[in-house]
Amino acid sequence: MKLALLSLLFILSISPTQSDLGSIELVISETSSDDGVIQLLIFDQKSGWPESLDEAWKIVTIPIKNGVAKKTIRDVPAGNYAVIVFHDHDKNGQIRKNKVGYPLDNFGFSNNPSLLFGIPSFDKCSKKVIAGELTLFEIDLR
Repeated sequence: MKLALLSLLFILSISPTQSDLGSIELVISETSSDDGVIQLLIFDQKSGWPESLDEAWKIVTIPIKNGVAKKTIRDVPAGNYAVIVFHDHDKNGQIRKNKVGYPLDNFGFSNNPSLLFGIPSFDKCSKKVIAGELTLFEIDLR
């Protein structure tokens, strides 16, 4: 019994507390229609950015209403986060690409960086989530 109580206290001491958590507000606009859904991968690290489902911090699906998709994610540990999104017209969870690998579905990255030199880095797309605050990610689809 004593060991179980000590284990529980240890787990509680390393878990994020409410004061260590922030929130993310996601607003995705410029959708071509209300058909389908918006798919997002949220990363809290460079590893796996931008396509590894296994290394994403969170995978989110958001419905589209009047050309905009919105969602608030609460209880987000403080840190840097980057988001990649695409308009999943057929709701299959996969982005359609042409023969050379360019996306056929509209897509976007947090911070709306230039794509002139290819896929933007995690650092270019990341924003800091601060404990106790709401961090806005507004993403325009291309």
